[in-house]
Amino acid sequence: MDPAIPVLCICGPSAAGKTTFAAALVDHFRGRGRSPLTVACDDYYRSDWTPHPLFGYDTVEAIDTDALRSDLEAARSGRAASLRLYDMRSRTVGRRVIDAAYDLVVLEGSYGPQHLIQGFPFDGLIYLDESLPVRLARPLTRALPQRPPPPRSVLRHLLRDT
Repeated sequence: MDPAIPVLCICGPSAAGKTTFAAALVDHFRGRGRSPLTVACDDYYRSDWTPHPLFGYDTVEAIDTDALRSDLEAARSGRAASLRLYDMRSRTVGRRVIDAAYDLVVLEGSYGPQHLIQGFPFDGLIYLDESLPVRLARPLTRALPQRPPPPRSVLRHLLRDT
């Protein structure tokens, strides 16, 4: 039996820099001859989910934890041929083909890892955080063409985490 492929989890609050850090980590590993596979928790939003009136998709309940766990287990065993893909614009679920071999899995997301921490064998867990002023500025200044958040919604969401 082949050994399990390592799974690293990068989590933390919204706008803490998880996606940027994950991309840099993937580049780092590639520069050292590894072949990482990135899994984003945002691709595991429930297809039948009605966004929370105050927090939108930024809740643990919005994540299809069973689908995330299933894909991570398949990836960890090296048998994943595709991963879930969520389209925010149409709110539809599809699949993306994994077209290259991988020897490491990097999972990143704010919501999703919470339900997996107790039962999924992560090989590493990195929690990122950032100051509130930076976390407020990031979503207000970056371009999010698929789901531009209204400033009031960003402020309400981020201030509830303090």
